[in-house]
Amino acid sequence: MKVKEKLGDNQNKKQKWWTKALGLTALVLLVMAAGTYIMFREELKITNSIRPLAERKNVYYMEVYSDYHFEEFLESGGASSDSEVSAFLTNCISKGFYQVDVTNEGSACSVISALDSENSHVWGRNFDWDGSVPIIVKCVPKKGYASISTCDFKNITNSPDAAPDNFINKMLAIAAVYVPMDGINEAGLCVADLEVNEGGMIEADTEKPDLTITTAIRLVLNRASTVDEALNLLKQYDIHASGGISHHLAISDASGTSVSVEFVDGEMMVVDTDCITNFNLANGDTAAGGESAQKRYELLCAVHEKNNGILSGEQVKGVLSQVSKKEGEWRTQWSVVYQQEIQMADYYFGGAYENGISFSAAK
Repeated sequence: MKVKEKLGDNQNKKQKWWTKALGLTALVLLVMAAGTYIMFREELKITNSIRPLAERKNVYYMEVYSDYHFEEFLESGGASSDSEVSAFLTNCISKGFYQVDVTNEGSACSVISALDSENSHVWGRNFDWDGSVPIIVKCVPKKGYASISTCDFKNITNSPDAAPDNFINKMLAIAAVYVPMDGINEAGLCVADLEVNEGGMIEADTEKPDLTITTAIRLVLNRASTVDEALNLLKQYDIHASGGISHHLAISDASGTSVSVEFVDGEMMVVDTDCITNFNLANGDTAAGGESAQKRYELLCAVHEKNNGILSGEQVKGVLSQVSKKEGEWRTQWSVVYQQEIQMADYYFGGAYENGISFSAAK
């Protein structure tokens, strides 16, 4: 009997030890899970918002209800290259656990600004490239203007086949906040990145802080309500090329003021214009961007002049369709018509101009 009692006591002690061990393990795992959640809570909130648009295959939507460290990025001095943006985002998004890369490769695009019959301003843009995975980003910073912008997930993954449809890719997609190709904010200010098919973008190297083209777009969307405010912001930074190519920025506000911001010989130059394609207007040489850019520019200008600058949203969509690239390597990935008075973005993907999807930039 005493032996059996001793064996029973040992078994009870072992059971109690295992119960305590399992309880302690569960507690440790719970603490680790809670710590992980706290560490990544902002990222998880963003990734949970990512969803495909039922209306269009391979087009996604994402919400960011913060500036996602953008003010911190500016305070740190910004970035003079895509690799520096990548390093900053790696620290923010993955906490250094894996690498987040961003780039902005070339594109052939078109922009037109017009006034509709009710004196509201309309701004249209084609984005032409060799395969894209568009992400429409709704960004609502705590301080600044809410906006709708368009990113290409290919600028993050370098693959037209990757999509933000799994956890890792959704985490990578957060970087889209820093690489918008175009957008409109709640003040009605529009901005877009266009490639320049001439020369190299000679960059300024001064004591000013630095921005790449796409982070400059994010700055303008977050902080500017007018073209003048956007220009004053850009003048405070040295603007650098993204993807190793030359760029210019098309900017327009709700008053109808529209400009091309160009970077020539290390200087930022501003040209008032309602039509832009892929060459610097400051040089006055419409053939500089090649035949395609010249033809698109001339067609845009002809339609604008024929209508005395008065075009409805439908007419702007029509002219975007006329200058869209339907064949060849560089095809129109999306067209967007921004209605600046009501801060709406009407998207048309893959040349399907009969099927629009609308988003509001309002908070």
